[in-house]
Amino acid sequence: MKHTIVIPAYNEEARIEATVRAYAAYVAESMNPAEVEILIVVNGSKDATQQIAARLADECDYIRSWATEARMGKGGAVMKGFELARGEILSFTDADNATVPAELRKLLDAVEGGAGAAIASRWLPQSRQLIPQPLMRRVMSRVFNLIVRVLFFLPYSDTQCGAKAFRREAIEAVRSRVGSTGWAFDVELIWRLRQAGQRVVEIPIDWSDNSRSRLRMHSDGPSMLWELIKLRWRG
Repeated sequence: MKHTIVIPAYNEEARIEATVRAYAAYVAESMNPAEVEILIVVNGSKDATQQIAARLADECDYIRSWATEARMGKGGAVMKGFELARGEILSFTDADNATVPAELRKLLDAVEGGAGAAIASRWLPQSRQLIPQPLMRRVMSRVFNLIVRVLFFLPYSDTQCGAKAFRREAIEAVRSRVGSTGWAFDVELIWRLRQAGQRVVEIPIDWSDNSRSRLRMHSDGPSMLWELIKLRWRG
């Protein structure tokens, strides 16, 4: 199998079906369904996300679902999805469909073209935020990016966009070293890949903000910073 698209989902009963159906339709129309699987990883949800994911998997041959009662964080869910994946090119995208399938395809194409990993960016000159983030979110994003650049020497404008793609062998090279499951997960994954000598490219995309984000700046800002500091200290 060529592609596994992982969609981590925590309490996403309101939007997981629309997102998965959008991806399934794109696979049917623009890819070869025999070469693609969509893997929904339900991560400790307390709502009907697991039941919806299971129903979607029953309806479509190239959709699979997996669920755990224990919450494992987005990073844990993504890495579990990669562990279960059958594809040679592994990717993940958020359950809110902020990155639509055609935009994720740009990342898949970059990996097929030889990159070890491709990360979506909302902040490159060619990128477009079709529905922009609120001002304070944009400010926080830029401050976070500056801290990441200073601490980890990563030359990317956007480590946190929720769409990324990888060669399987790139993930296998770093899987045992990635321990973050929360806010620092994306940063650590990119950092470990670069430490392992993998080529990580940044791809501009069209992206739409999700107004239902769970990010709380007054409480999450300090915890995000602390996670980055702990990660850098571990080295």
